[in-house]
Amino acid sequence: MTPEQAVQQLNALLDDSMSGIRPPLRYWDGWPRSTEQSATGLYEQSLGYATATRDRYVMTKVVRAKYGALLGVVERSWLAKGYTITAVNPNQPAIFATTPAGAAIAITFGAPGNITFTASVGPIPVIRDRDPFGVPTPEPVMANGNLDVLPRYEDPFWSA
Repeated sequence: MTPEQAVQQLNALLDDSMSGIRPPLRYWDGWPRSTEQSATGLYEQSLGYATATRDRYVMTKVVRAKYGALLGVVERSWLAKGYTITAVNPNQPAIFATTPAGAAIAITFGAPGNITFTASVGPIPVIRDRDPFGVPTPEPVMANGNLDVLPRYEDPFWSA
């Protein structure tokens, strides 16, 4: 698949994963990234393809007491679509799944209240001399230079 097709698939996976969440959550999408795949072992070598990944950062404040509700909505939606749950982390809440087509999707909860959906698809061609997705748009950063993914929007349901 082309990088453009990969971005379309990534966006569709992320949109689909959030479509059943009510009330809807506010978010912003990180720039897609390409990761060249390598054979492991004594002599690592390229497998000749890459995977495309995109993060969707939830910008709505979700209180810890609502994490289970959000995870439940997402998990039921994925199972109804035929996704296979591949891992669950109850300690640092996260669910990882694969689609019937082999794409990967995850929802992870971090500190302080960061929630991220991550989708991965492939294969895409390995492109080393430029960003395969075009010229990256600037991402918001905090004063210390770290990526600004701190939720800032209040919601009467999710934030209360």
